Amino acid sequence: MRIPSDCDVAVLGAGPAGSSFAALVKKYAPGLRVVVLERARFPRWRIGESTIPVANAVLRDLGVYERLAASDAVKKIGITFVWGKDRQPWNADYLQLAREGAGEDPGAVLDVVGQDFAGLRREQQSEPFTAFNIRRDRFDALLLEQARGFGAEAFEGVRATSVRREGDEMRVAWSDDDGASGTLNAGFVLDATGLGALMTRGRRERDPHMNNFAVYGYFAGAGWKVTYSGERSHTTVFIASIPHGWIWYFPIAEDVMSVGVVTHRDHFRDRLAGIELETFYREQLAACPEIAPLLADARLRDDVLPGGARVGASQDWSSWAEQPVGPGWAAAGDAAVFVDPILSSGVTLALQSGHRAAYTLLTARAHPEFDRDALWRAYADYLRGEAGAFLKLARFFYGNNRAAESWWWEAQRLVNASGQLDIDPARAFTMATAGFFPLPRALSLEIVGPLITGAAGSDADLRYVHENSGVPAPEQLAEQSYEVLTRFRLALRTEPARSAPPGQLRVFHDLVSDDPAFSHRLAAAPTEISPQLAPVVDALQEERSVRALMDRAPSLVPPHLAQPADARRLAAHIVRVAAIKGFVQLS
Repeated sequence: MRIPSDCDVAVLGAGPAGSSFAALVKKYAPGLRVVVLERARFPRWRIGESTIPVANAVLRDLGVYERLAASDAVKKIGITFVWGKDRQPWNADYLQLAREGAGEDPGAVLDVVGQDFAGLRREQQSEPFTAFNIRRDRFDALLLEQARGFGAEAFEGVRATSVRREGDEMRVAWSDDDGASGTLNAGFVLDATGLGALMTRGRRERDPHMNNFAVYGYFAGAGWKVTYSGERSHTTVFIASIPHGWIWYFPIAEDVMSVGVVTHRDHFRDRLAGIELETFYREQLAACPEIAPLLADARLRDDVLPGGARVGASQDWSSWAEQPVGPGWAAAGDAAVFVDPILSSGVTLALQSGHRAAYTLLTARAHPEFDRDALWRAYADYLRGEAGAFLKLARFFYGNNRAAESWWWEAQRLVNASGQLDIDPARAFTMATAGFFPLPRALSLEIVGPLITGAAGSDADLRYVHENSGVPAPEQLAEQSYEVLTRFRLALRTEPARSAPPGQLRVFHDLVSDDPAFSHRLAAAPTEISPQLAPVVDALQEERSVRALMDRAPSLVPPHLAQPADARRLAAHIVRVAAIKGFVQLS
């Protein structure tokens, strides 16, 4: 099959982000021509071998979850940590989430509202919180096979060398392993080329405190650290700190144990100046009393890493694209954002971003009345919000050497961002490691809906998707003052909804901050606010008292939207929303 000269959508890279995007675009818009260019030939090795439960709904939407669940893939039921001076193990137990449930139904606690996936249903949730430890050569090949099954045209051994925009089309220059080259014209391009990031190269922000290196290998004959009911089919990912970093330890197949050491760049370079990479690797493993005995009779395999290598290394420098979208293109997966691997978020973020990018593209095509640039900016906001929560918790790990309770309380702030529900910190931490944060986006539909109409009683004003008892009601705010903690705007946002057509997103306006320090709060207390209330949002950031804002509101709100008394109440509502999201602090 020859690479065509024209297509509707070009996908650069066939990892989890690219293949999931291609598959879903073809699933919901089979008439579009989707072409995937992948520089490698599958199967091929990649690091990043563990999913988290929030990815399951993407896998269901892709139609591969049941195949994975029925396969010999190792089932992941949580994460076991040994961290800092206290060497007492503590667990993030995914199965406990199901056992506790919401009410009496153990499958009801997380229906993933707002996490993309109307396809997740209780009747499908026999093991809703089980994730997978995966061999990426097999997993990525499965996703690419599924994309082809939906009708995407995929070409391996083909590298995209440049992308330029001409008029309304994107021109993708390519070359293949045989020396052939050409140009693919596309209406839209998804960059899923990984950290090499064709579209965002040289325009990435990096976290100066999370500049690490990972050294890894695969063992045969290694002992399993954790088993479930005595069977070597379910386990946890085991994470243990060592003097100069931390170790991951988990099986990805019956006799393939993935073992990695993560250490800061400076220690890695200083130590490697005098010893070989494998010597350094074994030295770090020997420093972990929880791991070293399990490897006493094990041998490093030479049939997993490329080229027969026994040990590999790569830089783990958390970074993100300054702008993951542009005219006619978007980035997904590592090309958009890369987060430190301590919470196993990489593959899941790739799947989520590919999924959301596909839904954004399909929503834009179905609704030309929506501003396309604003829709893609909403996609970028979504990426920042999801990755920001993982980044914040990862930074907290690296910045502390305390007992488990420290991580639990930090996770409480991430998961229960609005303080809506009374959940214990240990459970909040488990939910965070499972990818369910902030909590209001992970509640069952029975709790989230129906929407509560705002003060003016009009569909055009303001609607909450949940109530919150931690912030005073609007009528109690008039005499309060407030401090603006970060700048924010009224912007287009998108969320999945069962009321939306298949493959599309619900579109509304909400308060959004561009401040990276607040990116993890973007999804807290999602609220639908009329775009005609933008002047009130701007004025809120100029004033410092609720009374002053309420007094200005009648002159800012169009008369057809609300009468003066209603406009004043709407202003108080918006202050309340900003407080719930953490953008302002009441006093």
